[in-house]
Amino acid sequence: MFHGLTEDMLKLLFIISEYTQTNDEDNPLWIKELPLLAIIHEGIVKGVFKSYDYSPTSVPMLDGTRRWLNISREGKDDIEDLINLQLIAILRLSTSQYGYMTAYKPTVLVGEVLSSLTPELKDEVYSLIQHECGCNYEVLFSPDDISFVCSTCTFKLETSMGFIEDVSYLTEPYFPSLE
Repeated sequence: MFHGLTEDMLKLLFIISEYTQTNDEDNPLWIKELPLLAIIHEGIVKGVFKSYDYSPTSVPMLDGTRRWLNISREGKDDIEDLINLQLIAILRLSTSQYGYMTAYKPTVLVGEVLSSLTPELKDEVYSLIQHECGCNYEVLFSPDDISFVCSTCTFKLETSMGFIEDVSYLTEPYFPSLE
């Protein structure tokens, strides 16, 4: 039914599913876009996402400011593809600063897709989103850093999402031939 889902799309779908599991249907959980993008970035750094890359992007923060963060365009594109396939739902809310916050949750169609995931794929995702104690990391943003925190054992892992690398570019002038 869902042909064309890449391995990275399946991992992304599994991450969204893991962070939005709840038994309360009247009060569903959603994962905010910025923490999801931080998980994607960390997944790129750790080699979990094989076809994704990242680049510096100016991102609006919830307090109304902007910040340069390493964002994956491929990851955002896969999120859009999953929305178009009706595998995840999107929620956009306005903040008190007149900004927008986006969040995602899986739809009812996800169960069929996730039931076919291999244990190896699940283990790869768990190595990214869970601390060794078995609890999912919370993604915390502060003015100084972005961290993965395990609330059970107070473990904290700073990400490099906010560290913008200097990349040197070598160029040579191009002179077209006049002949």
